[in-house]
Amino acid sequence: MLTIEMVRPLYKNDSAHDFEHVLRVLANAEQIGQAEAANMELLQAAVLLHDIARADQESTGKEHAAEGARRAQEMLTEQGYPADFVEAVVHAIAAHRYRIKNPPLTLEAKILYDADKLDSIGAVGLGRAFAYGGYINRPLWSEDPASAHTVWHEFQIKLSKVKDTLFTDTARQIATNRHEFMVQFVAQMSAEVQGKR
Repeated sequence: MLTIEMVRPLYKNDSAHDFEHVLRVLANAEQIGQAEAANMELLQAAVLLHDIARADQESTGKEHAAEGARRAQEMLTEQGYPADFVEAVVHAIAAHRYRIKNPPLTLEAKILYDADKLDSIGAVGLGRAFAYGGYINRPLWSEDPASAHTVWHEFQIKLSKVKDTLFTDTARQIATNRHEFMVQFVAQMSAEVQGKR
């Protein structure tokens, strides 16, 4: 069985996608998976490996979900996992992206998607968006559609829509509070930037 200790060295990602992100996604997935009666060993393997190619995406140009699925297939096959288990993990990893049209089809793939997306919203999600913006040297905030992509743009384009893309009832329940927090935060931030509060 894959363990946290085995997988941790594979992650050299930026602070928005680091191993702490993986651990948060794992916590989300465990909560959802238990409520939704998922195969927890399969789900854990998919979560632990879902971003293993993230750090290389910029340098190689290979989309990290597809490349991560390929690497996971090699790793799990070498470790002697059954072919159907490997195939299910590979599908979950390949289908976990928000911006790639490759929908998850199995329960475990849907849970990985949901658990990963829950980490992109709420207080943690906004924190990650600010951290990533700083990492790539973007402005802190701008509401000008023509300006560099800021957290405001990320909220408009993605974060405000995430809760409506989730597959499981459990994840949708968790997302409700996180979504409401983001809406309030963005309104407060916008007002402060304009000197209105």
